[in-house]
Amino acid sequence: MKLLLSTPSLVHAAHCQNLLEAAGIRADLRNTWLAGAMGDIPFRESAPQVWLLDDEMETQAWAVLRAAANPVPGPRWECKSCGEWHESQFNSCWQCGAPRQP
Repeated sequence: MKLLLSTPSLVHAAHCQNLLEAAGIRADLRNTWLAGAMGDIPFRESAPQVWLLDDEMETQAWAVLRAAANPVPGPRWECKSCGEWHESQFNSCWQCGAPRQP
């Protein structure tokens, strides 16, 4: 296991873990309940953390997080299954779950 990131925000840490899991990279969220101990124990020890379960996935994990932070602009697209319209950063339909068609 490898520590990928530590952040003061539990929401940010959980979002990063969700992005990694969606990309097929197994990650573990730690220190979710230690915010109340901040000040009694060092910040680095109490901040929410995202750990990679597979050390070799670090490069891919950072690529996923960078891509999410800087989405590629583009045209909206229409789902071929249900006709719902989506912004360019989405790769599957939020309504029916169908993958984006080229």
